Amino acid sequence: MRSVTRLLGIAALALAGCGNYSTEDLRFLAALPTREDLRVAVPEAGTAGALSSCANGEAEVWLWAKPTSDGLNRGVDFVVSLIDAVRRHPPTWREADARGWGPFDDADHPGRQIQVLIARYYPDGPDAPPRHDYAFQARVAGSPAFTTILGGTFHGASSARGRGSAILFFDAIWALGMNDGPGAPRGEMRIDYDRASEPVTIGLSLTRGGFGTEGFGYGYAGWRDGSGAFDYAFRNAPGDRLEVGASYDAAGAGRAAATFTAAAGGQGSFRQCWDASACLVYLDDPAGFSCGGALPCSLGTPADCPATPVSPF
Repeated sequence: MRSVTRLLGIAALALAGCGNYSTEDLRFLAALPTREDLRVAVPEAGTAGALSSCANGEAEVWLWAKPTSDGLNRGVDFVVSLIDAVRRHPPTWREADARGWGPFDDADHPGRQIQVLIARYYPDGPDAPPRHDYAFQARVAGSPAFTTILGGTFHGASSARGRGSAILFFDAIWALGMNDGPGAPRGEMRIDYDRASEPVTIGLSLTRGGFGTEGFGYGYAGWRDGSGAFDYAFRNAPGDRLEVGASYDAAGAGRAAATFTAAAGGQGSFRQCWDASACLVYLDDPAGFSCGGALPCSLGTPADCPATPVSPF
């Protein structure tokens, strides 16, 4: 990647240094995402005790949204834990439009070293918000070459008011022997986020799953009033895979269109809506998937569905 190559060139030429954070240092750090910038804020489905009294059954699809988002947020926490290590230390070296940290020993993985590089650009002119490219790299101690394990870019003055992306390379982490156990994810996780306008949007793509989630291109949109949209996938207890596009209002009532691939074979789709207690108010399931194969499998009319925001996905 051109930006990483340029960063390595800067690192080779820069003089080592240390000291307290400067105002410019803080501007570089402001380009790195925080947990709040990347977290998927899907509400809990229903209220305690309410589901047992659902006259027409509960919206099982919606009940999977929060645990799925919790899994994605564990992935976010993993990414931000790498980034937070930088925030605890001043840069090792400084250039006018670059900062670098390290190399330093990784306390959690003996025999491994880390360095972090950030470069700043002004593609739209010096008076426009800058772009920052960053790379978190690792190597086996004594090796001349570093491998990028996390790379990203950000456009804007600070992560809370701009847009950016980050890619975590799990296979590179495995190759360096820095995976934490045999259950660590494989493949890649890409996060794209935009906080420059409403709604806030976050896209998370897991090529091979991980953190208890399926491999899928997840999408989240959040409005200030608490309403939102969430595209997600999950595998239920029988092993069926479902892919869902849902939207919901500020109280948690919503609607969804879902497709399924049954573990026993067969595919199909259905639609459903639910109230603020996650109780079904509308169902249209031509294949009877939601009713154990029984037909007809329907409930209410589309007029029973709540008004929800239009999903941007």
